[in-house]
Amino acid sequence: MWSFFTEQGARLEQITTASGVVGVTTFPWRFQRWRGVPIADTYGGKAVLDCEGIPCLAELALIPVLKQHGFEGAVWVDGYRRCFRDAMPPAICDLPAMARMLHDRIATTNDSRGGCWDVLAWNRDGIAFVECKRKGKDRMRANGVKWLESGLKTGIPLERFAICEWELAE
Repeated sequence: MWSFFTEQGARLEQITTASGVVGVTTFPWRFQRWRGVPIADTYGGKAVLDCEGIPCLAELALIPVLKQHGFEGAVWVDGYRRCFRDAMPPAICDLPAMARMLHDRIATTNDSRGGCWDVLAWNRDGIAFVECKRKGKDRMRANGVKWLESGLKTGIPLERFAICEWELAE
Protein backbone atom coordinates (compact mmCIF):
# COMPACT_ATOMS: atom_id res chain seq x y z
CA MET A 1 0.00 0.00 0.00
CA TRP A 2 2.92 2.41 0.39
CA SER A 3 3.44 1.82 -3.32
CA PHE A 4 0.04 3.42 -3.97
CA PHE A 5 1.69 6.82 -3.63
CA THR A 6 4.09 6.06 -6.49
CA GLU A 7 1.69 4.16 -8.77
CA GLN A 8 -0.43 7.15 -9.71
CA GLY A 9 1.92 8.98 -12.07
CA ALA A 10 3.79 10.43 -9.14
CA ARG A 11 6.75 12.75 -9.16
CA LEU A 12 9.13 13.86 -6.45
CA GLU A 13 8.64 17.35 -5.11
CA GLN A 14 11.84 18.79 -3.73
CA ILE A 15 11.27 20.28 -0.30
CA THR A 16 14.00 22.18 1.50
CA THR A 17 14.21 21.32 5.18
CA ALA A 18 16.66 22.49 7.82
CA SER A 19 18.58 19.24 7.22
CA GLY A 20 18.67 19.56 3.44
CA VAL A 21 16.51 18.85 0.42
CA VAL A 22 14.23 15.81 0.39
CA GLY A 23 12.07 14.44 -2.39
CA VAL A 24 8.46 13.91 -1.28
CA THR A 25 6.25 11.75 -3.48
CA THR A 26 3.55 13.88 -5.05
CA PHE A 27 0.70 12.07 -6.75
CA PRO A 28 -2.13 13.51 -8.85
CA TRP A 29 -5.79 12.84 -8.12
CA ARG A 30 -9.06 14.03 -9.62
CA PHE A 31 -12.22 14.55 -7.62
CA GLN A 32 -15.75 15.27 -8.78
CA ARG A 33 -17.30 18.58 -7.77
CA TRP A 34 -20.36 18.33 -5.50
CA ARG A 35 -23.44 19.24 -7.53
CA GLY A 36 -26.06 18.68 -4.84
CA VAL A 37 -27.50 21.04 -2.27
CA PRO A 38 -24.82 23.55 -1.18
CA ILE A 39 -23.39 23.06 2.30
CA ALA A 40 -23.16 25.87 4.83
CA ASP A 41 -19.68 25.30 6.24
CA THR A 42 -17.02 25.28 3.53
CA TYR A 43 -14.15 26.30 5.82
CA GLY A 44 -13.83 29.69 4.19
CA GLY A 45 -14.65 28.75 0.62
CA LYS A 46 -12.94 25.40 0.10
CA ALA A 47 -14.14 23.38 -2.89
CA VAL A 48 -16.92 20.96 -2.00
CA LEU A 49 -16.39 17.54 -3.56
CA ASP A 50 -18.57 14.51 -4.20
CA CYS A 51 -17.39 11.71 -1.95
CA GLU A 52 -19.42 8.63 -2.80
CA GLY A 53 -22.60 10.73 -3.03
CA ILE A 54 -21.89 12.86 0.04
CA PRO A 55 -20.56 16.44 0.05
CA CYS A 56 -17.12 16.75 1.60
CA LEU A 57 -13.80 18.56 1.47
CA ALA A 58 -10.68 17.17 -0.25
CA GLU A 59 -9.15 15.96 3.01
CA LEU A 60 -12.19 13.76 3.63
CA ALA A 61 -12.59 12.71 -0.02
CA LEU A 62 -9.11 11.20 0.11
CA ILE A 63 -9.98 8.85 3.00
CA PRO A 64 -11.93 6.26 0.97
CA VAL A 65 -9.23 6.36 -1.71
CA LEU A 66 -6.59 5.46 0.87
CA LYS A 67 -8.79 2.72 2.35
CA GLN A 68 -9.28 1.22 -1.12
CA HIS A 69 -5.51 1.03 -1.44
CA GLY A 70 -4.62 -0.88 1.70
CA PHE A 71 -4.95 1.50 4.61
CA GLU A 72 -7.12 0.27 7.47
CA GLY A 73 -8.17 3.75 8.46
CA ALA A 74 -7.56 7.43 7.91
CA VAL A 75 -8.66 10.76 9.35
CA TRP A 76 -8.54 14.39 8.44
CA VAL A 77 -6.35 16.23 10.93
CA ASP A 78 -8.42 19.41 11.16
CA GLY A 79 -5.83 21.91 12.31
CA TYR A 80 -8.26 24.81 12.07
CA ARG A 81 -10.68 23.36 14.62
CA ARG A 82 -8.05 21.18 16.33
CA CYS A 83 -9.63 17.73 16.06
CA PHE A 84 -9.63 14.53 14.03
CA ARG A 85 -12.47 13.90 11.58
CA ASP A 86 -13.65 10.97 9.51
CA ALA A 87 -16.75 12.81 8.25
CA MET A 88 -17.88 16.39 7.73
CA PRO A 89 -18.30 18.62 10.79
CA PRO A 90 -19.58 18.40 13.39
CA ALA A 91 -18.39 14.75 13.40
CA ILE A 92 -15.14 14.11 15.25
CA CYS A 93 -13.30 10.88 15.97
CA ASP A 94 -10.37 9.42 17.87
CA LEU A 95 -7.22 7.78 16.57
CA PRO A 96 -6.17 4.20 17.29
CA ALA A 97 -3.61 4.10 20.13
CA MET A 98 -0.61 3.43 17.86
CA ALA A 99 -1.47 6.25 15.48
CA ARG A 100 -2.15 8.63 18.37
CA MET A 101 1.16 7.78 20.02
CA LEU A 102 3.13 8.45 16.81
CA HIS A 103 1.21 11.65 16.09
CA ASP A 104 1.85 12.91 19.61
CA ARG A 105 5.54 11.97 19.40
CA ILE A 106 5.93 14.07 16.25
CA ALA A 107 3.99 16.95 17.86
CA THR A 108 6.34 16.84 20.84
CA THR A 109 9.41 16.91 18.59
CA ASN A 110 7.79 19.72 16.60
CA ASP A 111 6.94 21.70 19.77
CA SER A 112 3.46 22.07 18.29
CA ARG A 113 0.55 20.20 16.75
CA GLY A 114 0.51 22.91 14.10
CA GLY A 115 1.66 21.94 10.65
CA CYS A 116 0.47 18.35 10.86
CA TRP A 117 -0.30 17.13 7.36
CA ASP A 118 -3.95 16.97 6.34
CA VAL A 119 -4.60 13.24 6.39
CA LEU A 120 -3.19 10.63 8.76
CA ALA A 121 -3.64 7.04 7.54
CA TRP A 122 -2.63 3.78 9.20
CA ASN A 123 -2.39 0.05 8.96
CA ARG A 124 -0.54 -2.64 10.90
CA ASP A 125 2.78 -1.52 9.35
CA GLY A 126 2.60 2.06 10.59
CA ILE A 127 1.27 5.47 9.68
CA ALA A 128 1.39 7.77 6.69
CA PHE A 129 0.75 11.48 6.28
CA VAL A 130 -0.74 13.02 3.15
CA GLU A 131 -0.90 16.73 2.48
CA CYS A 132 -3.75 17.75 0.15
CA LYS A 133 -2.82 20.55 -2.23
CA ARG A 134 -5.14 21.79 -4.95
CA LYS A 135 -3.21 21.93 -8.21
CA GLY A 136 -2.23 25.48 -9.07
CA LYS A 137 -3.86 26.98 -5.96
CA ASP A 138 -2.00 25.60 -2.94
CA ARG A 139 1.58 25.30 -1.76
CA MET A 140 3.50 23.74 1.10
CA ARG A 141 3.88 26.12 4.03
CA ALA A 142 6.72 26.44 6.52
CA ASN A 143 4.84 24.74 9.36
CA GLY A 144 4.14 21.73 7.10
CA VAL A 145 7.85 21.49 6.28
CA LYS A 146 8.61 21.64 9.99
CA TRP A 147 6.13 18.78 10.63
CA LEU A 148 7.88 16.73 7.94
CA GLU A 149 11.26 17.40 9.57
CA SER A 150 9.90 16.42 12.98
CA GLY A 151 8.38 13.24 11.58
CA LEU A 152 11.67 12.24 9.99
CA LYS A 153 13.51 12.97 13.26
CA THR A 154 11.15 10.64 15.14
CA GLY A 155 11.87 7.82 12.69
CA ILE A 156 8.92 7.96 10.30
CA PRO A 157 10.36 7.00 6.88
CA LEU A 158 10.21 9.61 4.12
CA GLU A 159 8.16 7.27 1.91
CA ARG A 160 5.31 7.57 4.44
CA PHE A 161 4.85 11.22 3.59
CA ALA A 162 3.12 12.14 0.35
CA ILE A 163 1.41 15.09 -1.26
CA CYS A 164 -1.88 14.63 -3.09
CA GLU A 165 -2.00 17.28 -5.79
CA TRP A 166 -5.69 17.24 -6.62
CA GLU A 167 -7.88 18.90 -9.17
CA LEU A 168 -11.50 18.89 -10.20
CA ALA A 169 -12.58 16.43 -12.86
CA GLU A 170 -14.86 18.29 -15.25
